[in-house]
Amino acid sequence: LDSAQRRIMDMKQRWEATLDAPSAAQPRDGTDQPDLQLYRNLAHDPALDQRLGDGIELDTLLGLLGELNPSVLAAREALRATLEQYPQAAYLDNILKQYNAFTKQLDTKIGPQQHKGMMAMGFPFPDALALKGEIVSEEVEIAARQHEIALRDARAAMSTAYHAYTFVSAAVVINRENQGLLEQMITVAEAKIRVGKAKYSAVIMAQVELSKLKDDIITLEEQRGTLAARINTLLSRAPDAALGEPGPVADVAVDLPLEALYDMAVRDRQELQQQQHRISKMETMAELATRMAYPDATTGASYLENRTRLTDGTDQTAPAFMTQRDLNHRETPWFGERDATIREIKTRVGALKSTLTTMENDTRFEVKQAYFALDSAKRSIDLYQQSLLPQAQQALEVTSAGYRSGQADFLTFLDAQRTLLKFQLAEHAARRDHRTQLARLEQLAGHSLPRRPFPPEMHIDK
Repeated sequence: LDSAQRRIMDMKQRWEATLDAPSAAQPRDGTDQPDLQLYRNLAHDPALDQRLGDGIELDTLLGLLGELNPSVLAAREALRATLEQYPQAAYLDNILKQYNAFTKQLDTKIGPQQHKGMMAMGFPFPDALALKGEIVSEEVEIAARQHEIALRDARAAMSTAYHAYTFVSAAVVINRENQGLLEQMITVAEAKIRVGKAKYSAVIMAQVELSKLKDDIITLEEQRGTLAARINTLLSRAPDAALGEPGPVADVAVDLPLEALYDMAVRDRQELQQQQHRISKMETMAELATRMAYPDATTGASYLENRTRLTDGTDQTAPAFMTQRDLNHRETPWFGERDATIREIKTRVGALKSTLTTMENDTRFEVKQAYFALDSAKRSIDLYQQSLLPQAQQALEVTSAGYRSGQADFLTFLDAQRTLLKFQLAEHAARRDHRTQLARLEQLAGHSLPRRPFPPEMHIDK
């Protein structure tokens, strides 16, 4: 029994050491160990706010989540609390095996009696303690997976917010560039009007388009503020805390086929692992319930000393009860209620297994959805990069030069400018969607996926 208790407490100490390590704040796929300690130090650096106000990078934000995100910290503390079940399981049997005494007043009406209380000591079987330790271990594994889920979901939320923040920042720049281009063309149109080579309606159309761009920029700036608040909230900062410009992001593709992603997600997704541990826990509970249907061994010493003599010259009366050793079978009547409990647990195990199958099927479906959304975004990026954007840029250059030389009207220039703006925004939106779906795939897989870079001309986006 003592050996089983030591093993249980050793498990608790190993888990506590794991939680105190820097890697506890990061996902299992693991950043390099020096980086983990760097992020831990940075999270508590007084200059962190200034650094984030100067500029942000996705890797830094992801690294800070393990130390700053409230949901991650709450899940970690919940895991620590679950570890306290180990000593409860280990020392409960110590209490059960302690001596206990019970004194009952006996009155035989034959003179004074001297009583000694009944003493009993239980001896719980070590295999029951081992089963209790296994149940606690399953609870700890479930709590550990919940901590991983909190960290994984926080990383996915941060990635999604960051990519949206990057898109909005790029959209503001694109709209301002087009605003500057329109202002230049308005100046050209006004000069032509003064020499009678253009109509005032061209300036009106340009000013209308310019007003739309200004309104779009205001809307984008408001969206940017909302996304900055989301990023700040994930880091437990004030929503209005300063957040700098996003750094460049390298676009990458998943270097795995769909079938391999199915297998990886079913094997590694934390919700499925949690369900498997719940099944193991219930099976162990059924085994423990079966074991506890049989009583623990006990020893008892109960006697009543009667030191009186009935008459002079007679011997002292022998103790009324002698020392006994018993399995308490008379104290554990069998009415079938424990058998019903065992059947209930086994039935629940079957329900949990069916739920696990449903979860696996849903996971495969979600992987398929994310994978084809990723592929669709990738094809959109290819289309804009290799065909639509170069053509729209060329068309704008031609019509701009044509309008300046009088060979094209202003409406043709506006159409070319609108088309280029639309394609530029759509290309950045496709990049955002691709990165977001990659984050979603990694969330479903439970960890980072093998990656390969895009072609050089598509690799970096600011």
